[in-house]
Amino acid sequence: MRWYIMNGSIALPIEFSARVRDAVKLLGKQSFVRVISHYDADGITAAGVAISSLKRADIAFQTTITKSLDRQAVERIAQENNDCTLFLDMGSGQIEGLEAMDGDVLVLDHHKPLRDSEKVMQVNPHFFGLDGMRDLSASSLTFIVCEAMSEENWASAPLAIAGVIGDMQHLDGYSSLNSAIVEGAIERGLVTKSNGLHLSGEKMLGMIADSVDPYFRGLSGHEEEVQKFLANGGFDASSRYRDMEEMDRRRLLSLLTLRLLTQGCSYETIRQISGDLLTISANGLRIDDFTQLLNACGRTDHPGVGLAFCLGDLNALQEATKYRGDYVRALLAALRNIEESEAKKMDNIQIIHPTNPALAGAICGISMQYLLDQDKPTLALSKSEGTLRVSARATRSLVEMGIDLSESLRLSSVPIGGSGGGHSVAAGATIPLAREEEFLRNVNEITGRQLKKNP
Repeated sequence: MRWYIMNGSIALPIEFSARVRDAVKLLGKQSFVRVISHYDADGITAAGVAISSLKRADIAFQTTITKSLDRQAVERIAQENNDCTLFLDMGSGQIEGLEAMDGDVLVLDHHKPLRDSEKVMQVNPHFFGLDGMRDLSASSLTFIVCEAMSEENWASAPLAIAGVIGDMQHLDGYSSLNSAIVEGAIERGLVTKSNGLHLSGEKMLGMIADSVDPYFRGLSGHEEEVQKFLANGGFDASSRYRDMEEMDRRRLLSLLTLRLLTQGCSYETIRQISGDLLTISANGLRIDDFTQLLNACGRTDHPGVGLAFCLGDLNALQEATKYRGDYVRALLAALRNIEESEAKKMDNIQIIHPTNPALAGAICGISMQYLLDQDKPTLALSKSEGTLRVSARATRSLVEMGIDLSESLRLSSVPIGGSGGGHSVAAGATIPLAREEEFLRNVNEITGRQLKKNP
């Protein structure tokens, strides 16, 4: 693969750089851009990167953060008759609907595309030999385009990194273009790097009792049990992690690692409990904490607060912190229910039924890693607005064995009047309520075939 250096900083594959330049030209001729983005941390930060860059270029904009881009949503947006519509973290799976829109349509998406288009300009890593699950998230893809617009847009690199972490693309180290953005941000003094536990908070009691990812069976959400656990290990639950000696930090890491081992977590999951920590130089906030704040805002129906915080509104921090508390409490309650019950199991998949659709994706991913059978992909099904919403998660080990959730959910949902797609390791679908059993049979059958591809 041949590479081309954009703006003297980030090297891109030749064909990919050409598409990026085309996107820059398309945006550069606009006086107004309608921005549509997803409501998770990756989507919110992608929107933050994009509109920060549009502001610097004196291009007017209007932004909407949405949970999904179904046919009805596309039709509503089309009726606005905008000269230019920019879709972030979505669009490549809805290409036929977007082709019917008037005006310029630009899609910056890292999910598996259905196909390329002559009518809609798509900048999608999958078209150019890059992995949308590892090499670029929506926020880092948007950053690549915006950095090509102006060197000034490097200021948005911390936002891009927060989105990368939100989509779990930092696990096992940053790769390819994500890595180039991180290194560039460090070189420019925008972020600093240290090492430690991937737990939030100051005092050890809260760090463990409020931890949802990692989720410690019998400890997360159980303060009394955490106090006993720490006391048995010779620790003061009220002490601050940052004040601990290095030897005590290592001993605590060993105890927590052992805890995850006993609950059946995989090696790839256990490795994630500690490692590099990135901090935003401008405000001293750890980027993984920033990501959690944004996820909480999106999942509690306050994505605008998260977007405001991305744009530098410090007053939004207090609100975001409150929503994060609400989000963590709701997650802990849901995860405790799963911990105390059993998932429904079919031959090749396992199913849980969260009651809150906004939390289903997070619950599904955390349960897959820390509570359920590691040998079967997990599907979380929840009712929403007269339909059944599906969030599916696998492990990277299952993907290596042949699992492709994007394919299985799409092939299982479309024939029954639904829609689906995403990534191999994480995907979603929306289906008619009455077709649940048929959908699950389809996914189970397709999953079985996938697993037999690479026995």
